Amino acid sequence: MLKRGSSKSYSIDPIYDPKEFSAQPAADNGQTSTRDETNKEGHDYAKLMEPAKMDPEAGTQFLGLFIASQPLAQLFFSPVMGFLGNRLGSIRIPAMVSTFIMAIGFAFYASVSALPEPRRWYLFGARFIIGAAGGTTTLCYSYVASASTVKERTTALSALQMTKSFAFIIGPLIQAAFVTLGEGEDYPIGNTGLYWNLYTAPAWLSVFLSLVNICVLMPCIFTEFNIAKEEGDYLAARGLQKSSANDAEEVKRVKPDKLALVVCILISATTQFHFNFIESTATLVVIEQLGITPTRAVVMVGIMYSVAGIYGILMFGSVGLLSRKLGERIVLAAGILFAMSGIISMYPYGGPLSPLKYINETVEEVTTLSFSPVEYSISDDLPSCYNASLALNDGAGCPVHEQPWCCETPAIHPEQLIVGYLFIFTGVPLAIMMCSVIFSKVLGPYPQGTWTGLLGAGTAVARILCPLCVTSLYAAWGMLATCGFMTTVMSVVLVIFAMSYGRLVPYRHAT
Repeated sequence: MLKRGSSKSYSIDPIYDPKEFSAQPAADNGQTSTRDETNKEGHDYAKLMEPAKMDPEAGTQFLGLFIASQPLAQLFFSPVMGFLGNRLGSIRIPAMVSTFIMAIGFAFYASVSALPEPRRWYLFGARFIIGAAGGTTTLCYSYVASASTVKERTTALSALQMTKSFAFIIGPLIQAAFVTLGEGEDYPIGNTGLYWNLYTAPAWLSVFLSLVNICVLMPCIFTEFNIAKEEGDYLAARGLQKSSANDAEEVKRVKPDKLALVVCILISATTQFHFNFIESTATLVVIEQLGITPTRAVVMVGIMYSVAGIYGILMFGSVGLLSRKLGERIVLAAGILFAMSGIISMYPYGGPLSPLKYINETVEEVTTLSFSPVEYSISDDLPSCYNASLALNDGAGCPVHEQPWCCETPAIHPEQLIVGYLFIFTGVPLAIMMCSVIFSKVLGPYPQGTWTGLLGAGTAVARILCPLCVTSLYAAWGMLATCGFMTTVMSVVLVIFAMSYGRLVPYRHAT
């Protein structure tokens, strides 16, 4: 790209080459290079991610596709793995195959640096393979539901969900432990062209843990039980004893309430949509609404997720007690209302506008194929509310030249974010946990693999659609439209839940 200096002369900025850049010696006066100086005006968050480090040309658009690859694979493979578990009558073989696929995915991910450029699609493929192994989660949920009685179901599924919360805490700690390897330090693994570094070390560790899990699933260690079927057969036998021989066929024809199952999938997906709303917008909101620098915002959001993980463990641990005291449907309703209240708490209710991001008002150049500069002044397009002397020049603030609503919509306050996130982090665990429990109890003694896979596919759809919908709404119309959309979605779900309240009950054997 052509850049103009203070002397109004034009120069060609060379294409970035990481190998050449790393080979350049530091300046004698200790100052950074020209590229560092030109990057002070803004931050490309995509360049902080692994795709950009493997392929410098991978920008923000590819980052969105890269993130969506994992739930996209889960969308297809979760029902498939659940169906195979039902078909075989055992989760052992599907779980071992799925775990082995996960090991392949992480090994592929760790080996991308040894492959020729461009590497972005190798990264996409590796993450897609890892997402395909997400069927293991479906198998785990279906087995826990099958290996527990109706009375034990809530506690058993809560314990399984707590282990996932532990993973959200331990995962970042493992990544932090490998920071000691150093940024940009590569340690070759023999003559294979592979490297052990800050980014590949966690992947190799995941390969090792996947192989350990395969060993754990061996028949000599892991024994399967189908307690739910035994309980169902016992209750069905009692029903037969109370009925006449003519009613025997009627007892065998009892099927789960599919409408109740669909409602559970819908509620679970929209609740996951709420959580992904925070994932998609938390950093942007902190930077643009509160005027905090990108570096500090990333740290603050990371701390928030760690605290939320610990808080989630406490919430999952309390679900069993709450459901016994209040009932599962009441706890589910409370979770939906808490999540909805969190969104309502974050509406911009009035006050000062968001702090505005500093915009370089000098003339920018657009180059053609003939390298002829075309001048364009962005100062002519700036709204009257913009004041360069008050704007933030450290990457923080709302970019009014890209988002005109920055001059129209009041900023949300830190207290609103804290209260809103607290409500959401309270409601989401309650709703997700109760959906899983009610879902498994509605299925009763029937094989749960396929339906549990559909439940996982619903959450995968939410993980794919939420970043697209929410970030587009936020960029175009701001926090008011985004919160309005989320509130509307939850209101519809709340109405559907109220209409289906009588159906969300455990499977009933005919008597």
